[in-house]
Amino acid sequence: MKLTKRGKIWWIDYRAGGKRHRQSTGTADKAVARAFMEQIDVARRMPSFEAAVAVLRQFYPEEAPQGMLPLSGIWETYTRLAAAVGKDKLSHDTLRGRRNHVERLVAWISEKRATVKFAEHVTGPIAAGFAEYLGQDLKLKTKTRRNIIGDLSTVWNTLEKASAGVRNPWLHLAPPDTDGRRGMAFERDQERAVLEAAKKVGKDWWPICAIMQGTGLRYGDVAMMEWSEIQGDVIRLKPNKTRRHGISVAIPIVGAVREALDSLVRRGDFLFPLHAEYYQNKKSRSQKDAGLAFREVLDLAGITGEGYSIHSWRHTAATRLAEAGADIETRKRILGHTEDITARRYDHDEHLDETRAALQHMLAS
Repeated sequence: MKLTKRGKIWWIDYRAGGKRHRQSTGTADKAVARAFMEQIDVARRMPSFEAAVAVLRQFYPEEAPQGMLPLSGIWETYTRLAAAVGKDKLSHDTLRGRRNHVERLVAWISEKRATVKFAEHVTGPIAAGFAEYLGQDLKLKTKTRRNIIGDLSTVWNTLEKASAGVRNPWLHLAPPDTDGRRGMAFERDQERAVLEAAKKVGKDWWPICAIMQGTGLRYGDVAMMEWSEIQGDVIRLKPNKTRRHGISVAIPIVGAVREALDSLVRRGDFLFPLHAEYYQNKKSRSQKDAGLAFREVLDLAGITGEGYSIHSWRHTAATRLAEAGADIETRKRILGHTEDITARRYDHDEHLDETRAALQHMLAS
C-alpha cells in the first residue's frame, strides 16, 4: 500500500485478490493523505468486517441526520437548555453526578446497543435494559438506582424541548426503595447511653450528638456548621439538602445545645474542623479512614441492629417534638421538611393517647 500522485490529488495504490486497486484520498495534502492511508491499512488488518467498520467509525464518525440529537451531544444540549429556562442553579456535586449518570448510559448503549446513535432512539425497551443492567449486573442499591433513573428522567424532560422526536423513556422505571428498614429513633435510655459513649470516645462526638439531639439537624450540617451561623441564641443556616430550594432554618439554642456550644474552643471558621475536613472530602475518604466512624460510639453504647446510625438523632428529635405536642408545621419548620409525609415518616411516636381518646369518643357517641 503506497501513495501516488495524479495531478494535485494523492491516491492510494494497493493490491488485493491478486489485482491492483486505486483509491482517491480526495486531498492534495500529503500528510492528510498518508493519515487516510494508514487508517485504511489498520482497518484492513482487522480479523472481521465488523471490526474493520468499527475502526473506520472511530476515524469517520457518522454525521447526525437533520434535526437528530447524537448521544455525544446530550449533556451539552441539556446544560444549554437548562440554563435558558433558569434550571441550572444546582450544586456542583449534583451536576457532576447527573453528568456521570448520562455518561454511564451512553457508554452502556455504545457497548450493548451499538446501533443506537441518537437520543431519539433511546426508547422504553432501551431504558428498561439499562435499568435492568444497574440492578442485575452492577447490583446497585435501589436508592442509587432511583437517583440515576431520576436524573436521566430530568435530563430527558429537558431534551424533549430540543427535538420533537425525543420522548422521556424513564418514567415509571425507578424501583421502590427497599434497601432497608426505616431509620430508627433512639429510646430514652439509648439516648443517654449514646451521649455517655460519645464523651468517652471524644473526637467532638459529644457536642455533635448534643446539637443533633437538640436541633434535629443532619450530621453534615452540624459537621460543616460555622461560627457565623451561631447568632446570639439562635442557629441560622441553610441545610445543604434544601439549599437549592432556598429553605433556611432558625433554631433557638436551648438546654444541652447551649452547653455543647459553650464547651467548644474556637479553632477557625468551623465549629468542628476535623469533621468539616472529612465531610468536604467524603467522596474520596471514608469515615473509617478519617477515624470518625460513628459506629464506634454506637458499639460502646451497646446499640446494634439495622436502622441505627448518626441519622437516628434526626429521627429522635422529630419523635420527641411530636411527643411534646408540636404540630406538624412546627416540626417541619425546625427540621426543614417541605412535605407532611416526610415529617410523619420521621415521627416514631405511636400517639397512643390521641388514638385512645379518639376511640373512646367514637364508642361514646
